[in-house]
Parts: sequence; structure tokens; C-alpha cells
Amino acid sequence: MKVHMQNGEYEETIILADSVIANGEAENMEVWLWRGRAQANLNDWVGASESFIQVNQLDPTVDLTEYWFAFYNGGVTLLDEDDTAGGIELLNTGARIMPAIPNFDLMLGDIELNINGDYDAALARFLSAGEKGLLHIDELEATIDETEDPYMLDYLYDVLGQTEMIAIQGFFNSGSVLSMMAQDADEAEAADLRLQARQAYEKALTIDSTNIDVLEAIAESEMLEGNYEAAMLVFEEAFIQIDLGVTEGWLDPEEADMLIANIMVSQGFAFVEMEQFDRAITELTAARDLIGDDFLVLATLAHAEFMIEDYQAALDHLEAALLIEGLDAQDLASAYHMKFASYSRLEMDAEAAVALETALEYAPENARYWELLASTYSRLGRRNDAINAMQRAEDLGGI
Repeated sequence: MKVHMQNGEYEETIILADSVIANGEAENMEVWLWRGRAQANLNDWVGASESFIQVNQLDPTVDLTEYWFAFYNGGVTLLDEDDTAGGIELLNTGARIMPAIPNFDLMLGDIELNINGDYDAALARFLSAGEKGLLHIDELEATIDETEDPYMLDYLYDVLGQTEMIAIQGFFNSGSVLSMMAQDADEAEAADLRLQARQAYEKALTIDSTNIDVLEAIAESEMLEGNYEAAMLVFEEAFIQIDLGVTEGWLDPEEADMLIANIMVSQGFAFVEMEQFDRAITELTAARDLIGDDFLVLATLAHAEFMIEDYQAALDHLEAALLIEGLDAQDLASAYHMKFASYSRLEMDAEAAVALETALEYAPENARYWELLASTYSRLGRRNDAINAMQRAEDLGGI
């Protein structure tokens, strides 16, 4: 088997291993180990994992850490084949046999969040991935300090970079989950969850203080607390890092434009909240110039223009927003409601009624919309329609 492996004859290695196992050597750990190595070289991740599991069962002291990727890729393979239970089981097995590897927790956290919808379980997994990543980073840095072989150093630095990304992702995801949990919590609990989210983001930033995604998340967390000036400072740091990334060549200019536009959108929203509407319009217009028509950009622009009483400009941007394909019912209802508000301020009640009627096609259970429609019908002299709309609002718990 060793000779076959040295010659790159992996299929022959597997055939020989199977023959040896069939002839009474099923308890021979080394045979299973050679079999698993050969299968891994053939990218048979599930098969390799099954062989390594046999190794672990026969001798739990064998360190299989260098083969963690077989379990990880095997789990992903099963998930891609819609064998969710099998994929989860294989990932959990890998995490049990090699508990120091953070990649398993990161993937299992994604599964808890996106498949099971279990925020608490996902958070535990993501935090575990981050903390395990930090420990591995410390170990790698210590090894690098003691290593003189240039080829080994290249390998170690590559592994270090990958581990840093995993740890950052673990803490970033933790912050995101905590922020989502805060949205459904009462104010006292929400404040604590937002604080925990901020702490998770800051842990990610200790690993890479230039990470643009993390900087933007921290700025967003400042905005949630109403600390808009602090958020602006973080946004400025993100702009500096984007410029640096383009200059140093690790960030594509087109990708940089998208990142800049996203930050400008967030800044525009912050300026709206700060009631600095002219600055909001400037930022949002610049974002639109970079990325073209985007619903959030156009809707926020319309809101800022509404606040400075430029109702026609707001309507123009809402019309552009409604031309975007793929909008969901919530976006459509919101846009038509904003059209209603602009038409109402322009005292164009007939147009306002049509806009609100359309909004109700996408949000028929919105009692407030029915109340506003009743008032609009009343101004138009449509008494029966006004009565019916008011009754609908009352039925939905309005008034």
C-alpha cells in the first residue's frame, strides 16, 4: 500500500486495502488509515471520512487533524446531495474527533441559522468557531516564530491567513445573529444583545483592524444606538481601508465601488436620521452614480426629498424604484405608500387614493393604510368608500 501511495496509484491502494480487510484485517488501524489517505487523494471525501472514522474507533489516540478537510468536504458533499441529516452527522463527527478545528463550528452554525432557524444554537457555534480560531492563530504564530524553513513558513502563513478568516467570520456571524435577536427583544434585552454584538465585532477587529465588512458592521451597530457621529468616524476608516486595498492591489476597483456605495447608503440613512437631509441626498446620489438604480438608495432618497418638501423629486425617484424587477410585497407597499404621502402633500387626492389602493394590494392587512384611505376618500367626496375603508380599518384593529 505504501508503494502504491508513493507512486500515486490511489485506486490500487484502495483495492489492496479492501482485500486485506476482507481477509481478516478489519481491526488493523493502519490499513484503514492508508485507505482513507488514498480516498482523500481521489477527492472521495465521504469514503475517506468513513475510513478515518474506522481509524478513530480502532485507536482514538491517532491524531487525524491533518485530514479534517475530508470530514468537512464530505459533510458539504452530502448537504449538496440533499442528505441534510447525513451531512450534519458527518460534520458533527469531524467536530468530535478534531474538536480544535473551527471550520466545523462555522458550517454547523450556518446550518443552525439557515436550515433550523435556531438563533441560540447558531450563536453558540459561531462563537465557538471564533474562539477556536483565536487559539489556533496563537499556536500558528508561535510555530512561525520557531520555524526557519522558508517552504514551511509559506505553508504556515497560508494556514494562518485561512484561520484568521475563519475566526473573523465566526465573530462577524455572531454579531449578526445577536443583532437579529435584538430586533425581536424588548428594549432592555435588545440593548444587551446589541452590546454583545458590538463586542463580537470588536473581537473580529482585533484579528484584522482593516476588515471592511467588520468596520461597516460596527458603524451599523453605532447607528442602532443612535450614535451617528461615532458611526461616521468608523465609516471614514472603512473608506481609508478601501482606498488602501485598491492601491495595494488586493481589492478590485469595481468591488471597491460597490463597497463605497454601500457605505454611502448607510451614511445617507444616518444623515436622514440626523435630519441633515441635504447631506443625505448628496451621499445617496453619489451611491446611485456608482451602482445605478437600487431600491434602498432610491427609497431613502425619496424619503429625504419628502422631508425637505421636494415632493415631485420624491415621486420621480419612487417611480424609478418601482421599475426595478424582483421587488417583494413589503418594498412595493412601502413605495406606493410613500407615493401616497407625496401626492397628499401636493393635494393631488385622486392620485393619492390610487397609490394607496395599490399599496393595499401588497399589504391588505395594514390598518393604518385603510385609515388613510378613508380620509382620502372623504376629501374626494366618496362617502360610501370612506365608510367601507374605515370599517375595514376597525376590523383590522385600527382606529
